[in-house]
Amino acid sequence: MCDIKGNRIKIKSLEVKDVYEMLNWGKHQEPLFKDYNFPELSDEEIVKWYNYRTQQRNTKCFSVIDGQDRMIGYINIRNIRRIWKSARLGIVFDPDILNKGYGTEAIKLLLDYFFNIMKMKTMYLDVAKFNKRAIKCYEKCGFKTIREYKAKHINLKNELYDDKIYLLYEDYFSIKNNTVYCDYFEMKAQKYTN
Repeated sequence: MCDIKGNRIKIKSLEVKDVYEMLNWGKHQEPLFKDYNFPELSDEEIVKWYNYRTQQRNTKCFSVIDGQDRMIGYINIRNIRRIWKSARLGIVFDPDILNKGYGTEAIKLLLDYFFNIMKMKTMYLDVAKFNKRAIKCYEKCGFKTIREYKAKHINLKNELYDDKIYLLYEDYFSIKNNTVYCDYFEMKAQKYTN
């Protein structure tokens, strides 16, 4: 069990009831971010989603709770490699509360837990190059870009691409052999010791 307290939020271990709260989150309207919207799930699907994420070996899942006891974010630390003292970060927030500093506070709290309680040394993450807001947040939290790469954009709906919506974003997407690729940054934050 985990309970990390900040100024405006707390981070705790994810519970099934938290996943139900994610169904009430707002929705991104901009086409590039619609894939980040939490899907509509049945009760059975919610339990499967929860079990899949929380029962994976080398993964820790957390809820971010605001001062009104609302679940506003989901964070996971995955691919935990204890020998190498490294892991990867995943983070999603309710679109209705973005640009209020909650993500920055949550990441800083989680990194403190990761480095000082878990005794780890390096946190990695992957972020779509088009997600400027997230990149700025990660940089504020001490992450640095270590490489840029292309990967299949598995959630991209072909009909949206056919409608040319994504042609507006040619700096971030490409097509090869009828497959859509997105540009990503890999970033890392490290614990520095004196």
